[in-house]
Amino acid sequence: MDANQDLPILSVCIVSDPCRCPANHILINKTFDRPEDADLWSNGLFTRRIMRYLCIERQLPTQNQDVLVDVQLISDKESLPAGFTIIDYTTDTKEKAYQKKLICVRMMASSMTQDAITDLIFLSRGQRKPPQGYTLVPGDINNMGICYKMGRLPQIQPAVQDPPSYSKPTQLYTIPAAVASSLPYSSKPPVPVRPLMTGYGTATRTGPPEQSSNNLATSHVNPISGIEWKMNQKYKMILDLQKVNIPVVPEKSLVDLERQYTYDFSVERSVAKISS
Repeated sequence: MDANQDLPILSVCIVSDPCRCPANHILINKTFDRPEDADLWSNGLFTRRIMRYLCIERQLPTQNQDVLVDVQLISDKESLPAGFTIIDYTTDTKEKAYQKKLICVRMMASSMTQDAITDLIFLSRGQRKPPQGYTLVPGDINNMGICYKMGRLPQIQPAVQDPPSYSKPTQLYTIPAAVASSLPYSSKPPVPVRPLMTGYGTATRTGPPEQSSNNLATSHVNPISGIEWKMNQKYKMILDLQKVNIPVVPEKSLVDLERQYTYDFSVERSVAKISS
């Protein structure tokens, strides 16, 4: 038995030409019990031959990838069952896939089920007894019965992704504390302190490195050096919003509310008496 026979079905499609079966798919062009043609289209004696064949794809699903869990047959006048979809058109030519009977499939994320359909077969005309391990779908299509086989999903190991590595750029200017508190990120100190060699020992200094005529061509020149720093207008709006004063709503008891909003409907009662 093929090792892939027990893998779940991830895709179901229909083609009009057996030679155009999609990559990684299996063409079902023969019935299971007899080597008869498994064409889904019913052709007349004096009409041009039209072909429709079912194709399935078996693969080990990735996490949350959809797998096939149910199949149904309905007529073109019946409503679509809840949770099912119809394979309306052929994959290769985008033509109508069926005549009067429609194949409905139900897909579900592999993380939400432990079982899935691993095989689909067709039974020849008049044969309605499913093989061992298979379930017969009610109804027929082009006088053929369709059966499916359920299997347990293999264990799916979630892919472990390494966190992205990146280097944080060195900040060249100090952001005021009032603005830094409103930013969506945390600000860092300016240029790190570097040792400076002097004749009397080691001193420290901050700021960009000196540039001489020898290293101007090779050293890094900051493109925003010398540009005046201005606060973005959207951050000014954030600071202005912090100055809004919300009025205090006075608390009222039930007695206060009844006294303020009571209404005795005396006018309405007098009008009702006059009209009666």
